[in-house]
Amino acid sequence: MQDSISPTLWQPLLTTRRLGRAINHYEYTLTSTNITAKELAKQGAPHGSICLCECQTGGKGRLGRVWSSPEGKGVWISVLLRPNLKPEQIPLITFCTAMAMSRAIRQTSGLDARIKWPNDLVYDGRKLCGILLEMVVTPQGMAVIAGTGLNVHRGAYPDDLADRAIAMDEVCAAPSRSAIIAAYLSVLEEAVAQLEREGFAGIAEDYRAQSITLGSQVQVIGAATLTGFAEDIDETGALLVRTEDGILHRVLAGDVSVRGVMGYV
Repeated sequence: MQDSISPTLWQPLLTTRRLGRAINHYEYTLTSTNITAKELAKQGAPHGSICLCECQTGGKGRLGRVWSSPEGKGVWISVLLRPNLKPEQIPLITFCTAMAMSRAIRQTSGLDARIKWPNDLVYDGRKLCGILLEMVVTPQGMAVIAGTGLNVHRGAYPDDLADRAIAMDEVCAAPSRSAIIAAYLSVLEEAVAQLEREGFAGIAEDYRAQSITLGSQVQVIGAATLTGFAEDIDETGALLVRTEDGILHRVLAGDVSVRGVMGYV
């Protein structure tokens, strides 16, 4: 199969110690890599196990949105993590995931994908990659499932999203999906290790450097809607938005959507 994601192709490229080294559940079609990874976690699968497939029939994004995952068009992958973190630090893994995929894209293609807070990757004002972080209680303790959907080839997203979505090969010579997977796992392992060693301080500089949200006018859409200037993120990952009245609002990722005032980003 052209541009296969068979583990026989990407495992030899790995530079990781644990990510992608143990259980690597690869199937042609799954309902959702996150669902399968959560089941693996409950069965005792170790830190660094991954689940990936050619096609998802029930992929989901943040806030319950549907994530299109057609056959052979992207990287649909979930990583099972059992990090050495305090419970309040767990949500910061979503930043590690976004940073890792952004850097993997840059390393393999030269494409400068940027992070829209908290964890979408965008290019040219359109969404390139979505990330969904989920937690699951297992007999071995809390596990984290980091699910990622990257649009690599044309046809990765529905036609009616053409003004808001984009695929890598629309704007560059897309690398093999195996190369992307190997690079992503390697960078993710490094980013999670930094978070474990240093907390938010270990990833803050890299995240801010890759952010397209910070320094922009944004609209926060949730129970209430506010518009302001995205100044920073704090040590918990909350976005700090200052409105025209000078009030600094702390915006949490769980129940809001953030959009640029002039468009998606």
